[in-house]
Amino acid sequence: MKRTVEYSISCIVGIIVYLFWAIPFRAMLNYHEEFQLFQTDSDYFFSHLLLKGGISIYISEFLVQFYNNYWIGALILALEFILIQRLTLGILRHICKAWISNHDKMVYFLSFIPMVLLWIVLGDINVMHSLIIAVVIALLLVFILIRTFNNKIYRYIGFVVAICFYIWTSGTTHHRIPSMILDLTNLYNAKTIEVLDYDLLVRTNRWDDIIRKAEKQQPDLPLSVCATNLALGMNNQLGSRGSQFFQNGPEGLFPAFSKDPFSTLTTAEVYFQLGMINTAQRYYFEAMEAAPNYKKSCRCIRRLAETNLINGQYRVARKYLHILEKTLFYKNWAQRTLAMIDEGDKAVNAHPLYGRLRCMILKDDFLYSDREVDKICGRLVMQNHDNVLAMQYFLFYPILESNYQKFVQYMHLIKEEIPNSQGLASFQGYLR
Repeated sequence: MKRTVEYSISCIVGIIVYLFWAIPFRAMLNYHEEFQLFQTDSDYFFSHLLLKGGISIYISEFLVQFYNNYWIGALILALEFILIQRLTLGILRHICKAWISNHDKMVYFLSFIPMVLLWIVLGDINVMHSLIIAVVIALLLVFILIRTFNNKIYRYIGFVVAICFYIWTSGTTHHRIPSMILDLTNLYNAKTIEVLDYDLLVRTNRWDDIIRKAEKQQPDLPLSVCATNLALGMNNQLGSRGSQFFQNGPEGLFPAFSKDPFSTLTTAEVYFQLGMINTAQRYYFEAMEAAPNYKKSCRCIRRLAETNLINGQYRVARKYLHILEKTLFYKNWAQRTLAMIDEGDKAVNAHPLYGRLRCMILKDDFLYSDREVDKICGRLVMQNHDNVLAMQYFLFYPILESNYQKFVQYMHLIKEEIPNSQGLASFQGYLR
């Protein structure tokens, strides 16, 4: 009966852990998955094998790739947390036999301490999953050694061996920024979680969900404002609803370049959807290179393959696609895309996304300037009248600048060139 109650409590805690990571903090799982690139070939395995901490890193990256589906990722974490609690309980009961008869309940609840501490520490988004793996391996080793050898001396030797093994599997590998010290005052930071939530929604192009999220709580961070404006633009609502949300000036459309991978990825998606493929490509590359632990990014590699595909740079696109062929979750997509390249331009032009974006690319070369992005949007519209997103950005930019004269000028230009443009009526309300 006692064991049944204990297992029931452990399972309840596991369910709480699962719901915690699967619902309110799912975006943290997405962040870890998108900034690594686990490959299934032997070269990738052997490159980790001799590294300090390589075992825990390899196992960790193998599991983190399943965060691609955050329901599975949350399940993995829940099972790991329960395993840590049960291993801790088994170790405590074995080394405290004389004391445990009168304090068994206390020992049971003490067994949750390592799990809870890990749960707290994971509130730092840059603490790697490899920390959990290293703890599991160390606890498992201690558990096996103390259950195998009853003599106290061997138990102590077991502890020393386990500690040494933990140090060897650790090093400075458990934090994405090796020189950083855990900031206990900044765990599960609400603003950081908000940024991650928007990043996940932008990555999955869930425009309606972004708008609903912004309706519930006004976005006030550069990335959240940018994501909201992009979602409104993709739904052709920027003119009619843009003023309903907080705006931080033109940076609400095009955030200033930053080495922060979050804002860089969101800005890259804006340029990608506008048809500014070369600029988007540069931003995706910079976002990947800005990763503090120098890991490659599966999300960026995929977009780099797509931008080169749209540009007709098939040889470079193939290079990126062959990398993704060695992954679990991107392999099928990479093979389908390679097959499309084999069919040639006709197949790419017929693709609903790549063909549309290829038509939006500016035919003439120009020097990019972040101070004249509105004019570039204007050129996109003049070249392709179906580029509704660029039209909305072109007209909304002077509104955010509070430059009424420029807005009127842009409106007249659009009316003359594209009198029947979709969404033009939604900007009429800004005319006095």
